Amino acid sequence: MTSTLVANDLSFAYQKNGPTIIENLNFKLQPQSFNLLVGPSGCGKSTFFKLLAGLYPQYGGQITNGQVLLNNQPVGPIVPFERSKHIGMLFQNPSRQFTMPTVAKQITFALENIHTNRSQIEPKLNEVLTKLDLLPFKDRSIFKLSGGEQQRLALATTLALDSQIILLDEPFANVDPLGRKQLLADLKNLQLTAKKTIFITDHDLSGYDGLVDNLYVFKDKQVLPLSLSNLQNINEPTLAYAPLKNGDLSWQDFRLNLNNTPLFSALDFTLPKGQIGLLSGPNGVGKSSFFKALTKQIAFSGRLNYQNKDSKQWRTKAWAKIIGLVFQDSDNQFIKLTAREELLLSQKYSLAKDYWTTAKIKQAVEHLNLASVLDQSCYQLSGGQKRKLQVLTMLIMAQPVLLLDEPLASLDQTSAQNLLSLVYEVCQNLNLAILMISHQRLGLNSYIAYELLIKNQHLTLRKGQSKHVKSS
Repeated sequence: MTSTLVANDLSFAYQKNGPTIIENLNFKLQPQSFNLLVGPSGCGKSTFFKLLAGLYPQYGGQITNGQVLLNNQPVGPIVPFERSKHIGMLFQNPSRQFTMPTVAKQITFALENIHTNRSQIEPKLNEVLTKLDLLPFKDRSIFKLSGGEQQRLALATTLALDSQIILLDEPFANVDPLGRKQLLADLKNLQLTAKKTIFITDHDLSGYDGLVDNLYVFKDKQVLPLSLSNLQNINEPTLAYAPLKNGDLSWQDFRLNLNNTPLFSALDFTLPKGQIGLLSGPNGVGKSSFFKALTKQIAFSGRLNYQNKDSKQWRTKAWAKIIGLVFQDSDNQFIKLTAREELLLSQKYSLAKDYWTTAKIKQAVEHLNLASVLDQSCYQLSGGQKRKLQVLTMLIMAQPVLLLDEPLASLDQTSAQNLLSLVYEVCQNLNLAILMISHQRLGLNSYIAYELLIKNQHLTLRKGQSKHVKSS
């Protein structure tokens, strides 16, 4: 049976008498089609998806007008077991969908919740794990997966439900380019062969040309059609690199193992001050683990020095003032309830109080378009707003070395450029050494000075075209 999903004169607000996020929206999702929704960070795309899935207003906000209809019935009152037969949704933060300790148990739990016949659970589990290249991880702890692997698991769990309509909110945010390309092909094949309706939100438009039937933009509280020509001629840029400067953090004969399994060995290297580097490589090679090792959260072999002093000779508290880490999961970064309180806490403990004045922080907040959400809970912000807030709080802390784990995930291109320009400005003005993990390469060329690549169990300095150094 083909499922239909329609929004009629829909208006929604998070608070009573508060600003509307969606206003008098009319929308019909074309059955058995492949659809893409774009729009700036924080505009309401995730909110719209949660309304379509029937999660709102039950779990947040209120519909002030209109309704969402699934097969001509209001979607909200339909019990989750019945609703999941028709609509499956992947959240922007994959960890929010996990309730079990291992990959197999997580998908099994999802299948049990929709009353799948017990004899069919194991075959369905193996089928979806094989399709998403997760079979080798079947019995692995979810918390030992990389961010990209967790993203694939969340997608596998959603696909295992076999819903007619599949809503995917930023499903490739932490997935490497090769994995992204394969997943897109799998989703298109699912749409064509299994007659599914696919609806994706994504800030990265690359790879969609020729796959998408309908392109939409969230603008002015509405979902509006957009020409498919916007998906054409989007190519991954080739980065050019600058001569490396001197620095204080270095490693020699560095090797990293995880669960007694070798991850990689690294070339001897010094992180240059006043420059931003890119750390790249496929999902699961150890990029986030490398950052954890540099911040002394996990063990490593070899030597790690700061100002020629071995890291083992630095106390934990002193080392925390040397290296700052922006986590891949934004929610793990926050300590206070509201965005304003987070910023005030960072300002209080900043190592560069003369630079990060109240006026400077206000300027940065406005540059990142966060002024209107300062008094909102950090945990209720959009994925992009959370990302910008967590990076800003760590920039204000001003440790000499800053590690950024996927800071551009969930950001539209304009927001990403605004964030990168701020990171670059602070890097130059405070002479910080910054290393960033990112699978997104579009728009990086003006800011990245060098690239470290983890591949085939080796971390190397990637060679490429030289460029002129930007004046500071």
